[in-house]
Amino acid sequence: MPSWIFVAVLLVVAGIGARIWYRRWRRARIAARRIVEKPNSHYASVLVKNQVDRERWGQVDLERIHPVNREEVERLLEVADVQGPEALSARERLFLETMTSLSFS
Repeated sequence: MPSWIFVAVLLVVAGIGARIWYRRWRRARIAARRIVEKPNSHYASVLVKNQVDRERWGQVDLERIHPVNREEVERLLEVADVQGPEALSARERLFLETMTSLSFS
């Protein structure tokens, strides 16, 4: 009888060891096949877009702009500073974008 007990204990210990080995092997295999996606570089939140726009508009060279347009750019930049870029209408944003492109060319 003692030989059967020894064999049974040996099988239980071997089974536990095999189970531990299999779980570690499987975890390592899953980790090796895992693909981490890159962030979506084409997407930016509205807050980030507004911040980037405001920084770009701030780089407008006011000396190169006609005085009438300069006053309007200064007014719109003040509105963007006080109320935020989201307070500007689509036309006002387009105007600032146009002035930005004119000032850099």
